[in-house]
Amino acid sequence: MEISKIMVRKVTSVDENALIGNVLGLMDSKGIKEIPVISKKKCVGLLFYYDLISGDINSSKKAKEAMKKVPMLRAKDSLIKTIKLMQESGVGALPVVDEDDKLVGIVSDYDVLKVLISNRVFDSLKVDDVVIRRFPVVRTEDTIARAQKLAAINKIDNLPIIDGFGRVIGQVTLSDILRYIFSKSPLNSTGKRDIKRENALEQNITEISRKELPQIPLNLNLRKALEIMLSSKMKGVVVVDTDGKPVGVLSRMKILDLLGGKNIGDNINIELSGDYDWDFVLLVRSQINRMESRMASIGGINTVRIHVKKVHDITGKYQINVLCLGKKRINIKVEGVIKEALMDEAIEKIENFLEHLKRN
Repeated sequence: MEISKIMVRKVTSVDENALIGNVLGLMDSKGIKEIPVISKKKCVGLLFYYDLISGDINSSKKAKEAMKKVPMLRAKDSLIKTIKLMQESGVGALPVVDEDDKLVGIVSDYDVLKVLISNRVFDSLKVDDVVIRRFPVVRTEDTIARAQKLAAINKIDNLPIIDGFGRVIGQVTLSDILRYIFSKSPLNSTGKRDIKRENALEQNITEISRKELPQIPLNLNLRKALEIMLSSKMKGVVVVDTDGKPVGVLSRMKILDLLGGKNIGDNINIELSGDYDWDFVLLVRSQINRMESRMASIGGINTVRIHVKKVHDITGKYQINVLCLGKKRINIKVEGVIKEALMDEAIEKIENFLEHLKRN
């Protein structure tokens, strides 16, 4: 599928000399978290909500001082290429430009996942399979300044606020923090950091906390979880256990990693490349995961790279290269006409190698 079919064509953009305070107000009014920056009619980068959370960004700075240079897409580029570029750049939105680098659209992780949500891959997974278990929390006694720091370091869309029993009693979003910070930092503020803003940041986090934001159960079907995320237009949601305690965060970029065959292992980093589909991603994940502990403990393996390619001389034939990296290096190549059977063969060879190491 070409991204011309899913990209947003009516794009809000700003000039490179626009003041950050005005840009933030525009993004808030439009409900967007990425905005293209234009210089001499050409798209030169994107300004992200995440970048504005940094302590050295203030209302009087210009868009060009805070923007990020990102890969540019063309309308004829594929969905697969878009996902890979998002993964490589680590950003959830990319501008679409013409031959003269003039902006013609924008594609976000929201647009990609909205069109892919019907894929059966989501029915085979639960939130537990892709949840990010390392995440920051805010306590009721914490300040807005601490929440700002945690959001900036972790680049997270929202932070759970927990009580003394570890249960989620509210959340604070990146948008909430930014609105509060910039409302206390007037555009005409000059010289030393604005004292009013400094004092405001020391206010208790409950000043801007919200209770109505969605929480997702750990055992929820991934498709249903994604539906909740897309309907609320949140890049990440808090995941809770049966006692209402936070156990992780589910992010749209993590789901894209899964679809793109990146970071799909629980303990070992598994990366896929080449000619594969999303059913193959699930197959690889299940096969590698069941032997992850042995691969790590016996072979000291921390990374598995799998490349699938068609053998051009023979119709319907594939070659799979598996490279396991760590204290030991395992390099396996198998060829055949059925990718699933080839992966079984590769796994068997890895198991034989590990058994040999164990005996010796």
